[in-house]
Amino acid sequence: MSVNGRILNARGDLSKAEIKIADYILAHPRDVINMTASELAKEAGSSPATVIRLTKSLDIEGFTTLKILLTADITKNQSVPQDYADITPNEDLDSIKDKLLASALQSIRETTDQVNAQEVSELIKAVASAKQLFVFGIGASGLAAQNICQKWNRIGYPTVADDDLNNLLPKMVNAQPGDVLWVISNSGESPEALVAAKFAREIGIKLVSLTRFGNNSLAKASDIAVHTSQPKETPNRIAATNSLLAQFMIIDIIFYDFVSNNFEASSVALENSHKIVRDYKRQLG
Repeated sequence: MSVNGRILNARGDLSKAEIKIADYILAHPRDVINMTASELAKEAGSSPATVIRLTKSLDIEGFTTLKILLTADITKNQSVPQDYADITPNEDLDSIKDKLLASALQSIRETTDQVNAQEVSELIKAVASAKQLFVFGIGASGLAAQNICQKWNRIGYPTVADDDLNNLLPKMVNAQPGDVLWVISNSGESPEALVAAKFAREIGIKLVSLTRFGNNSLAKASDIAVHTSQPKETPNRIAATNSLLAQFMIIDIIFYDFVSNNFEASSVALENSHKIVRDYKRQLG
């Protein structure tokens, strides 16, 4: 993952002193490459010891490694537009395409870089043993919930997706031990998502969450928490472009891993689902 992505993902867990240094790195990456830890600390108004603590918080071996990663990031992203606003007045179409593509690629790359194999393995085992998979998300996350529902139903796992607690909660009342509620919320702080999570805890079913990386309430409440990167989107964004792309990417990764680990049964189910659609289309034709 890029240094920028590491900082954004870890920001909620950093101390105030670490944040001062992290913000300086984000604002002056090229300058930091040529600094010592002491020089960076002085420029950021902090201490050399805090610089070292920050590298550990970012899961980087040391300050030298941090500078190597920064150099690689700068080389990789030389063509990436620095303005990530959705649009500007009368913007050229080529500019919009380049901007969105570069931003999306960075978000997807950072999401795949930080996928935790242990978390995915635990999620796969939980879903494989569940009699019923409930999926919940509102707004753009509701689209991710529908994506999960469509995929797992195709391989024979009863799955229902909702974006309204009035529909979800009555279904969950009849859940059995071992069933799973999978809640999607980019921020991990959506009030509706937290209500659904609390109810899952009360009735004793397993709670899985998909949120952006960081210290958030939904992830902390979950039995299994998987994460996307912190998407680079402006506060007044037009659409949840990068967060949704990152959610779809990690869902695909989890689904393909699930199919791989349950290959024989999944292959038969996928072929049967393909066949019924082919037969239906032939009847129409």
